[in-house]
Amino acid sequence: MDYCSNIYLSSIPLGVIFLKAVPYFKIIQELIDKINQTSREILIGMPVIKAFIRQDYEEERFDKTNEEFKSVNLYVFKTIFLLMPTMTLILNIMIVLILYFGAYDAINGEILTGTIIAFIQYSTQIVTSFLMIGGFTIMIPRILVSGRRVAEVLNTEISISDGPIDKIDDNPTIVFKNVSYRYPESERETLKAINFKLEKGKTTAIIGGTGSGKSTILNLIPRLQDLTSGEILVNGKNIKEYKLATLREKISYTPQKAILFQGTVRSNIQVGRKDADDEEIKKALDMAQVDFIESLDDEVSQGASNFSGGQKQRLQLARAIISKGAFYLFDDCFSALDMNTEAKVKEKLKDLKETSSILIISQRISTIMDADEIIVLDNGEIVDKGSHDYLYKNCNIYKEIVSSQIEDAKDLLYENAKSSFTIDTNSINISREGK
Repeated sequence: MDYCSNIYLSSIPLGVIFLKAVPYFKIIQELIDKINQTSREILIGMPVIKAFIRQDYEEERFDKTNEEFKSVNLYVFKTIFLLMPTMTLILNIMIVLILYFGAYDAINGEILTGTIIAFIQYSTQIVTSFLMIGGFTIMIPRILVSGRRVAEVLNTEISISDGPIDKIDDNPTIVFKNVSYRYPESERETLKAINFKLEKGKTTAIIGGTGSGKSTILNLIPRLQDLTSGEILVNGKNIKEYKLATLREKISYTPQKAILFQGTVRSNIQVGRKDADDEEIKKALDMAQVDFIESLDDEVSQGASNFSGGQKQRLQLARAIISKGAFYLFDDCFSALDMNTEAKVKEKLKDLKETSSILIISQRISTIMDADEIIVLDNGEIVDKGSHDYLYKNCNIYKEIVSSQIEDAKDLLYENAKSSFTIDTNSINISREGK
């Protein structure tokens, strides 16, 4: 038996196991993703799951996903674990054969005993090498699958790029000029021919139904998304000509969903301006009506789970205020505030108009009715714009929004009145029409 025979015998089980196991590594990686996705959905949606008593269903869904992963994983690793005993068996068979044939030749004086021992040692090293190659071979498919996925992310082309201009003059204006936007792979335009202007000392508000494109307009200003057609002009120059950092340092952005970071109140407010001192932070907190903290070092847990929705909104308002931008963009960030707190915040925000422009997106009439200009959106188009009084008289869509909110408020007031008083409402002539 020569070395070629050893190599041939060692490579057969390695090849068979490799061919059987490798195709399943991609499946394993996909199933790991599926488990992670299911776990994330369950954790994020825990309040909804509890509210609708869906624990059993979600547990069953997770078990089903986990069972798939377990089955494929067991098959692959059972196949792989055959490698060690198979290679050990081959090694022992080779040693027995070497000793059998070698002993016969040694008796006849055709081979030395040392040569037999050396042959056994070399054969052992060959088989051991194949075992090590097998270990690497097992890892390579998983590495390749993971590597391809990482490469997809790294090779993704950046769709929003810097421009050459690195300075924006004081008191800038922003003009939307026939701006349209379509989401990737969507046939319908989200925004169509949008025209309006933001300038210092002016509060502009946008209102419209769900899906009318309000937040999309706001996202186009800091170039979180890029328009499909038309132009956005900053001081008369196309917004794409400015460096992203230069543009964004002029903007104080408050997203619709309150986003805070794990740390302290101080560290979260300093996201708006990292060199802000404690006095400036306290002033910003006061303007945002943040009266529920004991100190700037109060902890903000992961996901800000130790604060309510309204508290989170006020904290991110303070973060926007402290950045001292030329443009304040508020994306429906008053929705969780009660009317009294909202009125106080809006009164404080009037001070910002002296040096900046304010753009507010809201579903509530009370939030926007005192804006200098209100833009009414419907299906991605501006149907009218003007003051509250003008729109209430001349814009049917705006009037419908106002009327519906007044009716909702009346209904709520009526229901509260019924639950608060035990006297007969008919005896004092309380009616739905007269309340």
